[in-house]
Amino acid sequence: MKDQTLRIIGTDVKGSSGIVVGQIVNVLVDADGQPVGAVLDYGGFLGVGKRRIGVAWNALAFEQGAITLSLTREQLKNFPEFRDGEDAVLATIPAPPG
Repeated sequence: MKDQTLRIIGTDVKGSSGIVVGQIVNVLVDADGQPVGAVLDYGGFLGVGKRRIGVAWNALAFEQGAITLSLTREQLKNFPEFRDGEDAVLATIPAPPG
């Protein structure tokens, strides 16, 4: 039987267009050990302009060995940077209108 596990830390994350937008550098869990978010090295080119952001776990889709972020660059453009030792602010999927 083929192993169905997926390594999370260090895995590339793609945007909806299929282009890599970042890489998971940490997973945030609650008191019960359940994942609530991930920290991404996001954006940049060749390491320049990249920043760390926190995204809610439900903003990530895990399919066929790939991880896709369901938030757009526009939604994350002005999002605050994740900083170790500070309260995590996680980007979430906007609620549908109505």
